[in-house]
Amino acid sequence: MPAVDLSVVTYRPEPELLASLLTSLAEASPSLTLNLFVEDNSPDAAQADTIRAMPEVAVAPFAKTDVNRSGENLGFGRGHNANAKRGGAPWLLVINQDCIVEPGALERLVAIAERDDPKVAAWEMRQIPYEHPKAYDPASLDSPWVSGAATLFRRSAYEALGGFDDAIFMYGEDVDLSWRLRAAGWRITYQPRCAVVHRTYRVAAEVKPLQVFGGVRTNLCLRLRYGSPARIAQGFAMLAGEIASPRSFPGRRRGLAVAGLKALADSPRFLFSRVRATTAFRPQFVGWGYETRRDGAFHAFRSARDREGEARPRVSILIRTVNRIAWLREALASCANQTWENLEVVVVEDGPPNSRAVVDAFRDRLDIVYEATGENVGRSRAGNRALALASGEWMGFLDDDDVLFADHIEVLVGAALAAGLKGAYGLAWETRTLVHDRESALYEEMVHATMHRQPFDRITLWHHNFLPIQAVIFHRSLFDLHGGFAEDMHQLEDWNLWTRYTLEDDFVMVEKTTSKYRVPADNRGAAERQALLDKAYADAVERQRKLRITATPHDISRMAEAYSRAQSRRLTASQDVRRFVLGNRILGPLASFRKPVVAWLKRWGLLR
Repeated sequence: MPAVDLSVVTYRPEPELLASLLTSLAEASPSLTLNLFVEDNSPDAAQADTIRAMPEVAVAPFAKTDVNRSGENLGFGRGHNANAKRGGAPWLLVINQDCIVEPGALERLVAIAERDDPKVAAWEMRQIPYEHPKAYDPASLDSPWVSGAATLFRRSAYEALGGFDDAIFMYGEDVDLSWRLRAAGWRITYQPRCAVVHRTYRVAAEVKPLQVFGGVRTNLCLRLRYGSPARIAQGFAMLAGEIASPRSFPGRRRGLAVAGLKALADSPRFLFSRVRATTAFRPQFVGWGYETRRDGAFHAFRSARDREGEARPRVSILIRTVNRIAWLREALASCANQTWENLEVVVVEDGPPNSRAVVDAFRDRLDIVYEATGENVGRSRAGNRALALASGEWMGFLDDDDVLFADHIEVLVGAALAAGLKGAYGLAWETRTLVHDRESALYEEMVHATMHRQPFDRITLWHHNFLPIQAVIFHRSLFDLHGGFAEDMHQLEDWNLWTRYTLEDDFVMVEKTTSKYRVPADNRGAAERQALLDKAYADAVERQRKLRITATPHDISRMAEAYSRAQSRRLTASQDVRRFVLGNRILGPLASFRKPVVAWLKRWGLLR
């Protein structure tokens, strides 16, 4: 059986929470050899003895238990380093004292690690009820960094880098270790199908002062280790701005000033241990964060224990493809990574069966239906064939060059069921993509932008499409009632479909980024794409004219109110952006930059 060292650092632990963690870990003992190491940082000398006496430690089927009292508060990273030195298993699970492992998650995680690429150093577990909004790769699951709350490390990689940096007391030490691993050539991944319950926030968006101060200090230190002089200067300028801004909680200004002074005191250590960027690793500083974040950080997910015995309806994801094998591989991988397991994928190839081999390669991970039309029949007929082949109660489309984040189906089906509606849609990133080699899908993602944040409103939908095709999940009864795509449409066929599906049924919007679709980053490609859409627009509008609805005066009043609210929100957002960017004390005097700033804002739809 695979051996795993379990590393838990405790500080005044809540007995019930710690007992729940240990019990959830012990559940994996029939499949794994588990060695439990606890480093107790509590000031009370008797706390370690109390932990040793817990039935979950003394009686639980761990192969080895080792509870040590630090004698001082070593901090998070040093505590886990101390545990790691006392173990020797090939796998090291670093986990918080207030986590609870979901049933079967640890066994699945170790199984993934054992068969994974030997250059993968870490596998981060998903946290619920609130998933961290970092932007991992939906196909490869590569992540910019892994959280120390619950991550499995390959011991050889962990030890090669010396584990966590002892100089970082808490907050951000996981980013630092992740970046050192990546700079050394290792990969690190996020595993959304292996989850822990981590109730780190008592309420959504809770502000925790210690996290604020510790996060700022570490961010400044990491800028000193990884950032350019401009990034370092930016960090301290941000700190000055934070200190000067209105106080949001007592002691905020003083705490931030102390954090800045501590970072300056730490500066020699971090400046003299500089880490260079590589082709595969480029450090990213986004404000006080370290990555581009998806919207919806506080969308709540339920534990599997709370859903025990609850049936999940079958979902079909429908993919139309035309001999784009490398792109299709990524789309299928993003489906295989979905947290919703009652899933089938229907692939219809518009033409000869060129993609059969790549589809067959996923049959051990996905329930796949594949069919090739033999000759080119067009996007709409291929889509209708996929609709006809699907067996799911709920359905959604995915273009072969787009991808879904792992929670896409879980979020949208859950929202539709909760609202009692027949459709749901999430936010989607329009990803401007520079393609270097189309055949092998070698590309560079330049910009992520949420172009549509439109609550459901029929009048707006009749004017223009705000539903990217992969962003929607709908009930199959809509297909049974209204049919599929208009087969003589080759552009905007999805807009026509959504208009018909929502003539009588509302959809619900979820403000969480669950997918991304790619558009050309080069001006020529973008212009060609837009020209096709513009050419198809008049035909699509003419088809809208032929649709008819039955509505009461109350229905019309309700639609008008929804449209008015949507326009008001859009106007308010536009005015807020204008006031902030163009009326800012710093940006305002830079008159020469006003025109390009306005042009950029209009390009992205932020100004009209």
